[in-house]
Amino acid sequence: MEGYLDQRLIGQRFTIKATDLLDGVTFYGIFYHLGAATSLHVGDLVEVTHVDAHGLTVTVITRHQ
Repeated sequence: MEGYLDQRLIGQRFTIKATDLLDGVTFYGIFYHLGAATSLHVGDLVEVTHVDAHGLTVTVITRHQ
């Protein structure tokens, strides 16, 4: 089942750290680049909405104030 592990990440929520913005994120030992329709900031709570060969697309749930 190719891509099954990646698809399980849809709906995953996490808080953006500085290293996520610079290097990307790691889930289950796999490195992913982040993409979003809006700019991401350290402390933002995001949710994974799409996964493909280019990385994870996330949507901001709560902006860090």
